[in-house]
Amino acid sequence: MAGGFDVSTLDPGPGRDPVSTATVMEQQEGATAVVALVGDPGQPGAELWILDRVGTSPEVRRLPVPTDDAERTPEVLAIRTMEVLKASALKRLIESTQPALPPAPGPAATAAVASPIARTKRFGVEAGISVLDNVGGPGPAAVPLVRGRAWLGDSLFARFTLAGLGSRPRVDAPTGSASVAQSFGLVELAVAARPRRRFRPVLSVGAGAVYDQSDGEAVSPYRGLRQARWALALDAGIGLLVQVGDGLSFAFEVHALVSAPHSTVRFSDVEAARLGFPFLLASLTMVAWL
Repeated sequence: MAGGFDVSTLDPGPGRDPVSTATVMEQQEGATAVVALVGDPGQPGAELWILDRVGTSPEVRRLPVPTDDAERTPEVLAIRTMEVLKASALKRLIESTQPALPPAPGPAATAAVASPIARTKRFGVEAGISVLDNVGGPGPAAVPLVRGRAWLGDSLFARFTLAGLGSRPRVDAPTGSASVAQSFGLVELAVAARPRRRFRPVLSVGAGAVYDQSDGEAVSPYRGLRQARWALALDAGIGLLVQVGDGLSFAFEVHALVSAPHSTVRFSDVEAARLGFPFLLASLTMVAWL
């Protein structure tokens, strides 16, 4: 026993250089402290290394070896070693009796508040362009699109969508032709995964109404008709919301919509195109957060 510690000696092996000594000291995982003499105590520059595991975290302390009194050097080093270890034990005792203080906000916390990824604005206005294509229909159409959205939580948001006044693809047949236009409005509920991240996958479902219009031109003796009808629209979509600043995001989405009842374009009772059963929508929009 020495100063309340069980002391044992250790063969450091053939290596006497500082790197070998440090390696041997680190390998003594079960020891409370490891002490090694580095260098010749009779020459200047010798040090006493103490691997101190008494405190809350391991520390390496380096003490210069005194050279003024060679006979008392072992005694002086032993006293200094005990002082270091007792000071660590006292520090650990004091820290264990003090109440834990709340962590002070550091640079990381400040960055999180100031980061453009942090969402503090609950409402967004959105505008962009979409491409609408009916399966079995007249072909794709470019349709302007506007949206408004409101966050209901970290991941859930509600949204309304209006799209219309787009291009009018044509359907051609031997007896005539027709131009087709579609407009629709939706109310949607969506989930954006990975809150407060820059890239957020989005899943949405919605319902609303679609307005189909067709202007027909016929070859004599047939007569072209202009018709329009409203229908129920059901929607499901996936997408990606990308935040590029505190008040700006971009959204890319792909939707599948089904209208009921769906419309058809006919020439002399022959179906030439089908609308809304289903139709696909791809959109790219910019979102301004308010």
